[in-house]
Amino acid sequence: MKVAALIFVLLCSALILPCNQSQPSLSGQIMKQKFLFERSYTNFAWGYQHAGIYLDNQGNVYSYAYQMGEKPWSPQQADSFTEPELEERYSHGRKLVRTIDSKELLEKYRLIGQASKGQYSKRLQRGADQGAYVSSCYVYDEATGRYKEIELRVKGDWNYENLSPAARELAEWLESLKAPMK
Repeated sequence: MKVAALIFVLLCSALILPCNQSQPSLSGQIMKQKFLFERSYTNFAWGYQHAGIYLDNQGNVYSYAYQMGEKPWSPQQADSFTEPELEERYSHGRKLVRTIDSKELLEKYRLIGQASKGQYSKRLQRGADQGAYVSSCYVYDEATGRYKEIELRVKGDWNYENLSPAARELAEWLESLKAPMK
């Protein structure tokens, strides 16, 4: 039985590896973590508005947008999310926008750990009814199967940012992707 299982694994590896030979190998953690980054706009001032982009562990950049009248996303916990909850969040009007090169994706993924340890600037109120543009990344906890959102930069009614150099780099990179937001 063990020999059959080993042969199966080797065959599966042989089928998968040729497709990815020129790609840098991604760590096991990134393969377990489907969702990596998000940039979104949310506003409740004149009805629920929520749209943005997210990046998955394959380098796919998807846009998503809730339509007027759709129910706001409401996860069970405010500070961490399950994969099905994030799937539901991003399923509204989802479209593939582009794909990020795996080398670039791995470089940015490696900054998440540093960003997750950053301190935040003072929160400054800059307006009302503007909503919020949020750039963030996710830290996946394999033990709980939950994703913790790490805010990198927030602009809108309130402005603040994660002061980690890694967080600043990630926020600027996400903002440079220029995907439709609103």
